[in-house]
Amino acid sequence: MNMSTFESMNRLRYTALTFILLATVCLSACRPKSVPSDVMDEQRMASFMQEAYLIEGYFAVETGFMYDTLRPEMIAAYDSLLSANGITREEFEHSMDWYTHHPEFFKRVHDTVLARFDRELAAQPDEPSKEDPSVKVNNIKVTPIVFE
Repeated sequence: MNMSTFESMNRLRYTALTFILLATVCLSACRPKSVPSDVMDEQRMASFMQEAYLIEGYFAVETGFMYDTLRPEMIAAYDSLLSANGITREEFEHSMDWYTHHPEFFKRVHDTVLARFDRELAAQPDEPSKEDPSVKVNNIKVTPIVFE
């Protein structure tokens, strides 16, 4: 191998490494460090998602995962949840779109929801009473279905 080929290869390696380093710095600098002001903050999003997961779970049990059978009721339940939290459908959709494009933030929201559910379940008695087998999750009374 002659010297000019060797120098060319070294120059190419140096250029490639420089490009990779610059790209890494630029990409890490471009990531948002916090949620924008026009997006629901992480705590508010976690509270909303926690309630939405409960609605989703309720309808999954009621329909055996055949959501189409209760679609109008589901839409009404979500609309009621939005209204109760003072959130417009547009605000929620915009926020959800942002979180979908920033999975590291959505993971934190989801982890917060799971931690809240874990705390609430840990606070429940080990055995439900015989008179009232229901449990409270986020101030919502949930009564299990008993199969005999």
